Amino acid sequence: MTQMELVEAGWSDAQSDCRRVFEENSHPMWILEGPEVLDVNRAALRHYGYSRDEFLAMSIDDISAEKSAGTKRGQDRPSLGRHRRKDGSFIDVEITSFAVTFRGRAALLDSVLDVTYRKRTEAQARYLDLLLATVSDAVVASDDDFILTGWNAAAESTYGRRAEEVLGQPDVLMFRTDSEGVERTEASKRLSETGRFHGELTHRRADGKRIHIESRAAALFDSDGKRLGYVSVNRDITERRYAADTIRALLSDVLTAQEAERGRIARELHDDTAQTLTSLLVGLRVVEESKDLDQALGAASTLRGFVAAALLGVRRMARGLRPSVLDDLGLEEALERLALDVSRAHGFLVDVHSTGPRLPRLPEGLEIALYRMAQEALTNSTKHASPKAVSILVHRNLTEVRLVVEDDGRGFDDSEVLSESQLGLVGMRERAHLVGGSMTLESSPGHGTTICIRVPLASQKPVSS
Repeated sequence: MTQMELVEAGWSDAQSDCRRVFEENSHPMWILEGPEVLDVNRAALRHYGYSRDEFLAMSIDDISAEKSAGTKRGQDRPSLGRHRRKDGSFIDVEITSFAVTFRGRAALLDSVLDVTYRKRTEAQARYLDLLLATVSDAVVASDDDFILTGWNAAAESTYGRRAEEVLGQPDVLMFRTDSEGVERTEASKRLSETGRFHGELTHRRADGKRIHIESRAAALFDSDGKRLGYVSVNRDITERRYAADTIRALLSDVLTAQEAERGRIARELHDDTAQTLTSLLVGLRVVEESKDLDQALGAASTLRGFVAAALLGVRRMARGLRPSVLDDLGLEEALERLALDVSRAHGFLVDVHSTGPRLPRLPEGLEIALYRMAQEALTNSTKHASPKAVSILVHRNLTEVRLVVEDDGRGFDDSEVLSESQLGLVGMRERAHLVGGSMTLESSPGHGTTICIRVPLASQKPVSS
């Protein structure tokens, strides 16, 4: 309706149907002449809380929360505004105006739609969209049949699939696991029965990589209690799981090493020192039972050899536990001694190169850490690489010290993690971090391995020579 012909006296008998539509319309409506209210329907009285006399005594500016409300109104197309009700509350409105003739004069018929809830819902939707776009966890929604209906940016990053690839697809195709769906079946069962699920699942990315997921899911219901679907927040905990597994593996490795070291020391004490001391006791008894000086001197000479052998054994064990040359002469000399020992024991060449100043000495803790990392690198090469030669480089300047250990052995795929041969590498990386440094690794099958450890000296306190 674009125009209504009304007589000067107001609503005539001919317009009785129009009057009935005006009065019984569920939307607030009024007729304006300029800013003045000429007539108002019952829906407006109920919605705004005024009586008819109060409404007719006001202008449109009295209920508008905006200045010059009348000048913003356009005909035949909705305009947005904000009104104040009698109780002081504000509502957002959409106003559609029509040009009419009322009581013989030009007027406007306003039809008002309360859009407060709609605007609030739109604002909440925008907030949720922003929240889902910025949250770091994958948020995934599905209907009651587990068909995917929602997939945020973090889900795209976590699973390597864009939203348009997965929406409308069954989640079982997107979250495929290595366990023939057993984990998913259990999760789906718990979610269906209780409406909630919290646990760890194993999924696969689009590139085939396994990832560990901590998932929190809940069912969504409408106002009648009908289940609409599910929403889950999935966090990639692969690195956390890897760290936990690494810690457990390292702890097991440390305990195994401790027991092996205790066994080695016990064997050396039994096979070397204890037997030497036993021979010493026997020799002392020979001296004690000697019948002349020459016999006693001969026995004493033998005892001297026993004592010397025992002393060498004790020194060897002490050097294995902590090389004295590291304390006495420093890192470079200790590494040269270590290289010589390894080369003699295993038959491959180990050479050490040192560049930069050697004085003042590095801090004791840093020298020990670098020595142990070089020792571990040589151990790994000996056990797993079968090299022909190993090179150790120590470079030092005013800002950092760098340790590089390179072998020409069989190498390995450095993208693999947590294999038995790599636990030592994990320990080396952790030891480097403990002294404020970092470790990088380069290796490939058939092309050897290079380990580089860098430690900044800015936070290190040098010790005197």
